Amino acid sequence: MQVNHGKALSLKLGALLVVFIAILTLGFDVPWYHAAWISIAVGLIAYGVGDMFVLRKFGNLIATAADFGLVFFLTWFFLWILDFDIGTETSFVLLALYTALATAVVEFLFHGWLLKHKREEAHIHSTR
Repeated sequence: MQVNHGKALSLKLGALLVVFIAILTLGFDVPWYHAAWISIAVGLIAYGVGDMFVLRKFGNLIATAADFGLVFFLTWFFLWILDFDIGTETSFVLLALYTALATAVVEFLFHGWLLKHKREEAHIHSTR
């Protein structure tokens, strides 16, 4: 995939940081620094697995579904490892589900941008 990885990663990590802090910190009182490092870890793993492999092989919808599952599992796992008190009415599974749903929307849009950018790069290289 001919793409500027620095630009793509910056865009993805920035968007995920906003989503994770909005949902985990503002919605459920998870400390911002936990939401930040979880979003960075999830973003790096999802970029390597989902965006560089699954998206290229299977397309946007399958890659978005794969990212949903990956974000759900990794967010649940990292929150479970932290094991802090989040309140009796909320579970780690719900936090992971809300985060994964919002992230799936962001990922769908990001994949569209990435595929469009890839096509533009291919067109530029073919006209040289």
